[in-house]
Amino acid sequence: MNLQNCTICDETVMGSPKVINGLTLIPILDIIFGGYTKSGLGFGCSISPKAFIIIDSTGKVSFYNLSIDVISSDLLESITFIDAKE
Repeated sequence: MNLQNCTICDETVMGSPKVINGLTLIPILDIIFGGYTKSGLGFGCSISPKAFIIIDSTGKVSFYNLSIDVISSDLLESITFIDAKE
């Protein structure tokens, strides 16, 4: 079976901050939209968490990488910032 793949969007984005019990959690997500063709057209989507930035009430910043296949510094450099108001 020969499928042609077409990636429409493959971005690492920083999500909206959420405050829970004095901790600010900022998710870093990997978003992929794609499609394929064979004798028709199909689409798929994947949204997966890659890491969290956590800021406590004293301002201390922590970074928790959830993905073992990506180096933290590479992940931070690949982030596309999005404006939640758009």
